[in-house]
Amino acid sequence: MAKSTEIVITGLGVVSSIGAGTEAFWNSLMQGTSGIAPFEEHAPEVLVEAGVPSPNTGAVKELDKKRIRPRKSIKVMARDIQLGVAASDYAWESAQLEAKPVDPERQGIVYGAVMIMADLEEIIPLYKGAMVGENEFDASLFGNAMDEMYPLWMLKYLPNMTACHIGVANDLRGPSNTLVAGDIGGVSAVIEAMRVIDRGAADVMYTGGCNATAMPQGTTHYSMYPVTRDQDAKTAYRPFDAERSGLIFGECGASTILESRASAEKRDVPILGTVIGYGEASEAVWNQATDFAPQTEDVRIDVEKFKGTSIVNAIRLAMERAEVKAEDLAFVMAQGLGSQYHDRIEAEAIAAAVGKDVPVTCVSSATGYAFAGSSAAAVVASVLSLQNGMIPAIANSKTPAEDCPVNLVMGTPAATEKKAALVIAYNYYGQAAALVIGK
Repeated sequence: MAKSTEIVITGLGVVSSIGAGTEAFWNSLMQGTSGIAPFEEHAPEVLVEAGVPSPNTGAVKELDKKRIRPRKSIKVMARDIQLGVAASDYAWESAQLEAKPVDPERQGIVYGAVMIMADLEEIIPLYKGAMVGENEFDASLFGNAMDEMYPLWMLKYLPNMTACHIGVANDLRGPSNTLVAGDIGGVSAVIEAMRVIDRGAADVMYTGGCNATAMPQGTTHYSMYPVTRDQDAKTAYRPFDAERSGLIFGECGASTILESRASAEKRDVPILGTVIGYGEASEAVWNQATDFAPQTEDVRIDVEKFKGTSIVNAIRLAMERAEVKAEDLAFVMAQGLGSQYHDRIEAEAIAAAVGKDVPVTCVSSATGYAFAGSSAAAVVASVLSLQNGMIPAIANSKTPAEDCPVNLVMGTPAATEKKAALVIAYNYYGQAAALVIGK
């Protein structure tokens, strides 16, 4: 990629259902571990009665609160934010920024986020205030009990607060931004951070993404997503498998620290990887209700309008900028929503852009699907894969689908000696982003 500034990766961090920290995370990927399990606090029959599609989730089992600085801020952090802040602390440690610091004025952050859902227990007063009698809910009364809410409750749920808390904890005084771009946030954050460094506005940029949808209301809120109704926690979420039937939501925070090569060499810290190309594209997926004519129906996304052209275009742009060809790629790190439709479209897009021979994998079925957290974890996993010369197998998937015309890595990890990897992500609004990571 013709750039005036070579950008390298000096820090990695992750908090997921299959482990916190890169070592635990990587070991789980190599072992084919799945972090998906039944909800701990909700009986399956209760969830079924409530209309929750799946009784399973990819929840983080243990979150080290010591990774959250300062501790007093936890009370104004939603679960999403806690995951992102903890992941960034692992990355900060990995980049040796305490022992070998950088001028705070030359450090910034771009973080990927999605809408943060409030804990049910916290918004019970709002629902109680809108009840008429014992069983009737009046939506017009919703919000009348705001005086019973925790005064700072809104600060817990603003998507930009993850970047704010990371900035405060690490005294980042450079550019600060949040990309609320759904699924692609973890990849798009890296792209925007690259631009910041390239234009000379910072030497070090924190990036990443986080999401916590490991809760029943998350499963029902994102009803447009293809949630599987398969009850078996260990096999339900199986991307690109012949018997795939949808995804299972989870929670994840992952962070990558980017740095100019000049800064990394000046600090004399290990370079974990490079970011050598990126691409972004979009396509229309809305129905006619979103045209500028008066709306006569609910605004809805037409899933069948997504054809994958944005994925193809993003990949081609990234590879052109990186000056790599398909034969140079060790693997493609796919998104893997696990639905019959989306996996086919994604696989066809990959085949159209790089052919059918490049190995294809994903990590979402190991951790549970977590939007920006998943795409950020895909970046971390890709760097680790190139470092170790191994490609993780797709968790839970056993039988390659005939309608997914790519070289799927299933069953056992695959060895590789190649030095570049492609990471892709897309969202329901038709946006796609791609990164080429170098060893």
